[in-house]
Amino acid sequence: MSDLISFEDDPDYEDYSIYLKQRARTGDRPRSARRAGRAATKSPDPARPGAGTHKRSQGWQAELLSELADEQQEESARGFNPTFASLAEAHNHVSNHEREWIVNYLGGFYIEHLITDVTRRVKSGKEATVYCCRAHPRLGVGVLAGKVYHERMFRSLKNDSLYRQGRDILDEQGKPLRGRRERLAMKKGTGFGQQLRQVTWLNNEYQALQRLHSVGADVPAPYAHNDNAILMEYIGDEQDPAPPLVRVTLSRSEARALFDMVMHNIELMLANDIIHADLSAHNILYWEGRLKIIDFPQAVNPLINPHALPLLVRDIERVCQYFAKYNITAHTHHPALLAAKLWSKYEKG
Repeated sequence: MSDLISFEDDPDYEDYSIYLKQRARTGDRPRSARRAGRAATKSPDPARPGAGTHKRSQGWQAELLSELADEQQEESARGFNPTFASLAEAHNHVSNHEREWIVNYLGGFYIEHLITDVTRRVKSGKEATVYCCRAHPRLGVGVLAGKVYHERMFRSLKNDSLYRQGRDILDEQGKPLRGRRERLAMKKGTGFGQQLRQVTWLNNEYQALQRLHSVGADVPAPYAHNDNAILMEYIGDEQDPAPPLVRVTLSRSEARALFDMVMHNIELMLANDIIHADLSAHNILYWEGRLKIIDFPQAVNPLINPHALPLLVRDIERVCQYFAKYNITAHTHHPALLAAKLWSKYEKG
């Protein structure tokens, strides 16, 4: 993994701190009081016979049920007390802000009996922070990786339209939203539009992992996701996470085998209508002679994105640049020729 960044040094820390303060101001009233206020404004007027249709009453009851479900979930989450939050080591210092960050975004996986604990911070970068989570015994694995996205990453994206072209806007369940309002909000960059971008990018990554893992690609197995986090296979062991390929020294023979493995995965992705679009030795993890390709939020579909072929060429160029130090050429072909050959083979575009 790349060098760790403390949570306070993370570019999203200040914004998240502001968010918590704002939430504290708007959340002063107890949930029961807020619910009672809504009931007072939405329930039928008893002084007016027939006031409040059955449909309106149903809507009010549905909202009450939703509120009760939220209360029950919050009550369950109170039992989530990750040991990582109490660690004293300097490199793993946890502020109150990060603790709430962990409970808010990984607590749902605890409630769903997918994890039992969060033990350490594995990596923090501009896009997300990854945590090592103890898996629930019923899953049959020891640890899982919890990737929590940074909201600021989506606000600072300058060229995400390059990747979004032709892509559906997705809701939290991964279902397409086709309304004009949603597309206009994303174009204008409103708060609602930013939220849609975040949910769409996260769902794009989760769906890419699902599809690629199902066909045998070397990617982490996805387990679950919510509106701001993905739970997936952990590569490495609990105290020694797998490093990125860029930080690994290989023998010549191993480098040759891994180069072929990466090219096989690029082809397998293309065969399943996925181009990574940001592939490099920085997001290929190495562990015990094998590799896992990570980070798919920007992945594109070559059938609908007009920039897909140049992005495929760039992926192959970056891979070839890394392996060139081991005197491995891309089968004596230029990366653009390799990309064109694969493109033609699978009749993309």
